[in-house]
Amino acid sequence: MQHFDRLGGWLGSTIPIINRIVEPDPDYRFLSWFHALESFMQEKQQPIFIHIPKTGGTSINCVIKGTEWQTPLDYYYRHLEFETKTSTCGDIFDRANREKYKQEFIFMMLRHPVDRLISEYYYIRKNPEFMGFLTTHPNSFAEYISNPQTSNYMLKFLDGQRIYSESALTSKRATEIISLIDELDMHVGIFEEYDRSLSYFSEVGDFTWPQTIDVKRATINRPSVKQISSEVVDKILAANELDLQLYQHCKAKLIERTQQLSINKIKYQGGKLDFVIPYTVWNCILDIELSNRRFIEENKTFFVTLNLYLHKTTGSGKEYAKNWVKLFKKSVAEYFKGTKFAKQIKQIRRPSAIDEIIAIARVIDAATSNPALGLELGQPKIKLLLTSQMGKVLQQKDVVVKGVINW
Repeated sequence: MQHFDRLGGWLGSTIPIINRIVEPDPDYRFLSWFHALESFMQEKQQPIFIHIPKTGGTSINCVIKGTEWQTPLDYYYRHLEFETKTSTCGDIFDRANREKYKQEFIFMMLRHPVDRLISEYYYIRKNPEFMGFLTTHPNSFAEYISNPQTSNYMLKFLDGQRIYSESALTSKRATEIISLIDELDMHVGIFEEYDRSLSYFSEVGDFTWPQTIDVKRATINRPSVKQISSEVVDKILAANELDLQLYQHCKAKLIERTQQLSINKIKYQGGKLDFVIPYTVWNCILDIELSNRRFIEENKTFFVTLNLYLHKTTGSGKEYAKNWVKLFKKSVAEYFKGTKFAKQIKQIRRPSAIDEIIAIARVIDAATSNPALGLELGQPKIKLLLTSQMGKVLQQKDVVVKGVINW
């Protein structure tokens, strides 16, 4: 396959060099060449993975690197530069570098523009670090997709642009990028065809996937594509016409290349609950739904203390969410006795803890705009009811090792 073609090309250019640097004795020269060849064949060619945001790339990055979380950027891992939020793969799609990258094994994943945009918006809508790049802050998903800065982002990423760049992507440039994907023989998987894509990568590259893969960065609270109105879907498709061309072109090629391929079924474990722990390093769990953060800001000591306690006592997102609801309801019952707010919070019952947190956030939003419910905004009100034993827990290390809580 492709690896062997490259090996042949490498041998042709390398044998003269080896002949010049080894001893002139014929037997020694052959032995040195053989050792060089043996060493080369033992070294696996490292692939370049282009990780377009919200295409299921974090899970792949973690598997191929053998890590629990996303790895630092380098030549072989292209994603968003941390400080500037600019893509690090623009040089790959510079035609001047065509011959250089023709020698590399490059692969990536794409996702249907509608589903990718839903996932993107509901993943970072509460994150000012990202949303601050937009010239106007969207108050809804409809406003988000109407902003030209959010359109055709898969192609803009490949073009090396910053997230929410104000630079337009021309149809000519889109065509050039798609042509380079073909010319460089890049291997493109499709999020909606995940099993097929991983099987294809194994067939053309040096990949062995585990039978079970952990799902990373699942959006905790988002609607499905079916819950989005046809009018909004049509607007997304119109605004992301170039991304759709990219997606359809690469999907058709994937299907064509895998017609005779045996598709390995992979089990995927985890999901949105598994993202609760890392999510709450940077966000209050209420941020998955809450619109008005005034209650959080005024009672930040309470929410930060609750978050710290749970990070030191829970090792899973499911456990975190369940205990968060329990402790929050207990504190509300104590500090908002006799109020309609406390009564409404107490009455919330949902099949899952995440659904309860979403319902709690909606009650808080309603109470923020309706003083009659008794939320009593204007000064800190609520505290975490800590026993002496619970207080000692705050001195312990977190159950799951992670960065400093920063919200």
